[in-house]
Amino acid sequence: MTSCPACAKESPDGSRFCPFCGTKLPEPARRSSDPLIGRVIDGKYAVLERIGSGAMGNIYKAEHKALSKVVALKVLHRHLVREESHVKRFHREARAASRLSHPNCITVLDFGQTEDGWSYIAMEYLPGRDLCRILFEEGPMAPERAAHIIAQVLDALDEAHSNGVIHRDLKPENVMIEKLRSDPDFVKVLDFGIAKIQDFAGHQNSSFKTATGMVFGTPEYMSPEQIRGEDLDGRSDLYSLGVLLYQMLSGALPFQGESVLEVATAHLTQQPPPLREKRPDLAASVCGVVARLMSKKREDRYQNAQEARAALLEAVRRDTPRPVPVSEATAPMPVFSRTTSKVAKPEPVEEPEKVEPTMVLQDPPQFPITATKRGMTSFRGLLVIMLILASTAALTFFAVNWFTTNP
Repeated sequence: MTSCPACAKESPDGSRFCPFCGTKLPEPARRSSDPLIGRVIDGKYAVLERIGSGAMGNIYKAEHKALSKVVALKVLHRHLVREESHVKRFHREARAASRLSHPNCITVLDFGQTEDGWSYIAMEYLPGRDLCRILFEEGPMAPERAAHIIAQVLDALDEAHSNGVIHRDLKPENVMIEKLRSDPDFVKVLDFGIAKIQDFAGHQNSSFKTATGMVFGTPEYMSPEQIRGEDLDGRSDLYSLGVLLYQMLSGALPFQGESVLEVATAHLTQQPPPLREKRPDLAASVCGVVARLMSKKREDRYQNAQEARAALLEAVRRDTPRPVPVSEATAPMPVFSRTTSKVAKPEPVEEPEKVEPTMVLQDPPQFPITATKRGMTSFRGLLVIMLILASTAALTFFAVNWFTTNP
């Protein structure tokens, strides 16, 4: 528990603001011991270690004794068990998550309450890092990576909204990233602790009344209609997702303040600082998707998760350079003048001096003349001599005959 410096009331570990007066809380001190570590919950789950904490409860790594399977166990804070509304909300989280069957949604395995009053939810154990830790360690993301992660969150929201579940508390801590062989950024959406369940006619059921003066949700990611206390639909989650995407691309939240009221007022009345002031390399199309997601009026946002997903992926696709064909890659590129913005002619490239190929003549190979070849040569020579003698005799005969007949 963390004590509020303004009203001195105790707040759950992990809270950023006091749920009673809204004052920003100091960083909680790390607790040296935990009463649940080493215990067996409900005779089934051996608690190994605490791996997280939130406003509703602590998260533990546990082992299912019968199956020898590691699970994540969410246990409601002890001081909240006395309030029936908190217990109902905790059980509603289990029901909301159990409605969903999607690879990007956390899988609920079991839930119940022990004889000594501990309420718990058993979920699949995810060994990855949450998005909050990734942003803290790595800083702003490239648009392609951010779009890949957000597209999976939108797939999970589409599954939730189609089953009448509105998350209402999207933030980096509730987006877990697993490193799989097929995908190093595989997403699981967690924590439907303040989800609102609707039937397919759009009416709320299993609703509850919050305690007077209590603030639920995370103000930095709340939609304007959620802050005003209006009836919500899936477009409220899209606004929260826009805030999350803004943070992933810029490395900072669009609205910050020292109190809940200051942050809430900014969401209601102010426009976020332009993304391109923080990331000049971002394309206008990507910034436009973020701006539309964060529209103050829900009518101006994308109307469902799949529409937002298609718009984001298309914006990133247009911004991604296409592969250059080999014919274009080898051609001289135009040079742009910085002063005139005109295309300058490329400098002529001197071609290397052509060298004519030199033909090298070699003496033909000498072969020995065989006896057969010698005989053929002699025969041919004799034949030529005989033809010459015959031609001479014929010419002599005709000449003598002509002179005799013509004196």
